[in-house]
Amino acid sequence: MKKLLAFIICLTVLGCASRNMSENEKASVLKELKYISEIDQKYSGIPPKELMEKYGEEKGWQVFISKRDSVGNDNQERIKKLYDRYGYLGFDKVGSNETDFWISIQHADNDVEFQKKMMKALKKEIRRNNAPKLHYAMLEDRIAINTDQKQRFGSQVAYNKLGQAVPKNGLTDSAHVEQLRKEYDMPSFKKYYNDMTIMHYEMNKESLNKKGIHEPQLYK
Repeated sequence: MKKLLAFIICLTVLGCASRNMSENEKASVLKELKYISEIDQKYSGIPPKELMEKYGEEKGWQVFISKRDSVGNDNQERIKKLYDRYGYLGFDKVGSNETDFWISIQHADNDVEFQKKMMKALKKEIRRNNAPKLHYAMLEDRIAINTDQKQRFGSQVAYNKLGQAVPKNGLTDSAHVEQLRKEYDMPSFKKYYNDMTIMHYEMNKESLNKKGIHEPQLYK
C-alpha cells in the first residue's frame, strides 16, 4: 500500500519525469546531448561552400534547408524523450550541458506548443537557479515571434536595408528593454545589436558591397 501511495504521489506531483539518473545513464544522456548540439550547430548557419559549389546557390539552399528541417525534427523527438524520462535537464542533472538540451527547444519553431510547454518547465528551473535566465528570455522572445507578437527582450533580430540588426516584430517596451535585459543576464541592447550587425555583414559582405555598403552600419 505504501509503495502504491508513493507511486501515485510521484505521478501527481512530479510526473515521474524528474528522477535521478545513474552514472551510466548520465554518460548516455551527455553523449546524446553532444550529438544534438553538434548537428544543430552544423545546420544553424548558412550552407557550406562545397554544397553551394555542387548544386548552385538556389538548389544548394533548398538541399540545406531540407536537411536542416529533418535534423530539427529528429532533435525535437530526442529532446522530448529525454524530458519524458528525466524532466528538464538543468544544471543539477547535466551541468553546463543544459545549453545542449535547450538549443533544440529554442529551434523548434514548427512546434510552438512544445516550446510553450518547455517555457513553463524552464520558468520553474529559473526559480531554482537551475538554468540560465538568458535561456528563458530567448525562448519567450522566440515564442512571441512564432505567434506574431512583439518581443520583451529583443533577442530575435531582422535586418534593414543597411544590414543593421533590428528587433523582429518590434519591442513591447523599448524604454525599459536595457533594464530588463540586465535582469536576465543579457548583454546590453546596443552591444548585442552591433554584434549581430557585424556578423550579418561578414556573412553577406559580397551582396552588401554591391549595394554600396562597405562596412557594418553600427549603432552609435
